[in-house]
Amino acid sequence: MAELYRSKEFRKTAEGAAIVVHCSDPRFQPHFQDFLRAGLSLEHYALIAVPGGPQLLTLLDFLPKFAWAGWRWMKFMMDLTRAQRVILIVHDDCRWYMQRLFGHDSEKIHQRMVDDARRVRAGLLERFGDRSIEIYTARLRDNCASFDRVE
Repeated sequence: MAELYRSKEFRKTAEGAAIVVHCSDPRFQPHFQDFLRAGLSLEHYALIAVPGGPQLLTLLDFLPKFAWAGWRWMKFMMDLTRAQRVILIVHDDCRWYMQRLFGHDSEKIHQRMVDDARRVRAGLLERFGDRSIEIYTARLRDNCASFDRVE
């Protein structure tokens, strides 16, 4: 069979790679990838991309099966990579957060996403111990995205 595509060469690694959790919204994917590689200089990272991103890890009371799966994926990635760095990214205009299912006030969604990411950071520290857990927000402007760090 003819080879369709061959990637450039990358060093094989899983251990030590950062873990990234962000939304799977296709409008943001190229911006997330650019930010992670060029903005944060990440050559390798383990990725969990789902609608709503880090919110998956906050749904224990509301959608417990989602939260259970999210924490299992996170544990698997932690065991696989032994990551000392976790990056959580939320973004403006997140359609997952805007669903009526969650009952969020549309004027306060941005703050809710940041608060959820902070809760996830606390949960990660509690479950996996001391490590760098960074939170970033992204917003689209024209055909670009800008990113800010959340403390």
